[in-house]
Amino acid sequence: MSDVKNAYNQIIDFLNNETEKTLLLRGIADKEKHQALLKALNAQGNLKGLINLIHTSKDGMENFFRWAELYKVNVPKKYGQGMKLSNLTIFFDNLTTKSSSDKYDNYAFDFMIVWPIQSVTKNEKEIQMLKEMAERQKTKKIIYLTIKEPWYNPDSLDSIVDRVIKLDCENDDPKEYQRILAAYEEDMKRRY
Repeated sequence: MSDVKNAYNQIIDFLNNETEKTLLLRGIADKEKHQALLKALNAQGNLKGLINLIHTSKDGMENFFRWAELYKVNVPKKYGQGMKLSNLTIFFDNLTTKSSSDKYDNYAFDFMIVWPIQSVTKNEKEIQMLKEMAERQKTKKIIYLTIKEPWYNPDSLDSIVDRVIKLDCENDDPKEYQRILAAYEEDMKRRY
């Protein structure tokens, strides 16, 4: 079974699991993670969700879909406006992890995606805030979605989630996987 299909099946299992609320979707294959997540959510039927953008400008709405290689998506003009994507109704907001926010505590979304997570991976206080936010939420499923691994290592988030799914495409595209690892090693040599 391909890495993408395996991750997709795991995401579906998470979405159907009654006891798990939080997921860290990580790995090197950024485009594939975004696509697998959106396809799995779409397969669930008519869901309503919130995408919380961490420390991004308004173009983060477009960037979220660009990472999935969805370029012709009409994103809202401003935060809080809904948009349709197949079966999904999606809202965007800008999440600050510098101070506690209870803005959506009383909303019961079907899902919430927190992205891009790399800006908080080294800050224990911000990770704790994300954990507390997830505990307060009435939202059914909260997904922390990473980009730019291995440059940003999200291991520090493992302890605050119910499940971790890793999608690297090591078997699907071994040349690209090795290219990314080699680029990372080269970059680390230059930095230190």
